Amino acid sequence: MVAINLVRSSNESLSDLPPHLSSPTAVFTGATQGIGLATLRQLALHTVTPTCYIVGRSEARAKEIIDDLKEVNGKGTYIFVKGEVALLESVDDVCEKIKGMVEDGGKNGIDMLFMSQGYLSFEGRRETKEGIDTLLSLRYYSRLRFVHNLLPLLSLTPYPHVVSVLAGGQEAKIYEDDLELKHNYGFLACVKHGTTMTSLAFEHLAQENIKVAFAHVYPGYVATEIAQRSFSWPIATLFKYIIQPLISFLAVPLPDCGDRQLFHATSSRYPPLSSSASGVQLPPGLSRATSSKGETGGGFYIIGQDSEIAPSGTGKLLSDYREKGLPEKVWKHTVEVFEK
Repeated sequence: MVAINLVRSSNESLSDLPPHLSSPTAVFTGATQGIGLATLRQLALHTVTPTCYIVGRSEARAKEIIDDLKEVNGKGTYIFVKGEVALLESVDDVCEKIKGMVEDGGKNGIDMLFMSQGYLSFEGRRETKEGIDTLLSLRYYSRLRFVHNLLPLLSLTPYPHVVSVLAGGQEAKIYEDDLELKHNYGFLACVKHGTTMTSLAFEHLAQENIKVAFAHVYPGYVATEIAQRSFSWPIATLFKYIIQPLISFLAVPLPDCGDRQLFHATSSRYPPLSSSASGVQLPPGLSRATSSKGETGGGFYIIGQDSEIAPSGTGKLLSDYREKGLPEKVWKHTVEVFEK
């Protein structure tokens, strides 16, 4: 376990480091609530003049967040970009707006892409107008569309990171001939596919984009309001007043989780495969992490709630899938979905 005091110390040093760390340009999707917002707030707190693009649906909610961020760090620039991120066409529109603003603002590129959008649902397959299941789009397709669209800008900066908070380390067998789950849909299948396909696609992308680091993170149980937002009042009330209090002792505090996600995106522990710059210097006793392929500093990291490499990250399942060419197959399938 990487002790939380080491994580905090690393983050607290950001303001004294070069601009790509002290004054980063970051894109956040899913940051109007929960883990994304906690990470965004820690970024504002520990950097000097950050530029943050906050993607979401509610302008009113975004105004509340931006007002709070300005209280945390009045030197930062916080820009709301409205979009429905379950739709790929909306993701494309959002990315074009961000690209234009980054270029008009004289920025060199994007230092961090942080994604945590999603919700819970047991209602069965619910397709968007683009024919993609909404939950699977939020967990996988829309996130990879953001990556696909913003990689050119990420590749321009010294130490860029892509972080997807989902379920890294929980990879499981998937339907290799039904990746979209058109014929084998279920909540658990959706969870498995979103998780495993993320790791497979990120592993492929890390090899193709050696100057960009990728992280798939499992944050543990964090006391957010995702259940209250996802379900109707009987289930939401049951969770809020009965289940959540009973398991509260297991919860990772939200600020600690935000601290860890910022650490994953800025520490020298998780570097790109090849980089001309470095992140925050590691303290004695802490070394560079191993990638999903078991290589030190290999560019793609499957990270657990304690900021250690998740046990299954170099396990037999991904090794078997790698031998079968699944990372390439999953990415090819993903691009085909994008091109429909």
